Amino acid sequence: MVRILKSVHGGIIKHAESGFPHEVCGVLIGADGMITHYRECRNLNTERAHDRYDLDPVSFKEADEWARGNGLEIVGIYHSHPDHPSIASETDRQRAWPEWVYMIFSINGGKYNDARAWVLEDFDSGFIEDAVELVEG
Repeated sequence: MVRILKSVHGGIIKHAESGFPHEVCGVLIGADGMITHYRECRNLNTERAHDRYDLDPVSFKEADEWARGNGLEIVGIYHSHPDHPSIASETDRQRAWPEWVYMIFSINGGKYNDARAWVLEDFDSGFIEDAVELVEG
């Protein structure tokens, strides 16, 4: 079960809607099985931003330093799928790290549709969908 604060979930939705029709991306931050924060990262993919993201390593490093400085850690990645379902693609799987949470936010016509969470057990496995629980806060 992926547990995420409602405020974090809502903030990511706003980020994803504002980036439409391009994919947006960022990191999920938390501790003890709870996603408590997120940090937006730049999408460096300019040629296929409508269906691909390349998470900026500088943004990632800044988010990681912020998380560590606050006693937290990066626990996963989020990105949007403009006008596409929140199903992890083969490209998503090839770029994934085991045990991290990958949340995909489907944005249709500029508006939030749904979000789903995916986890990779190991580098050779496929994604497994994990339930998402929104927690007050």
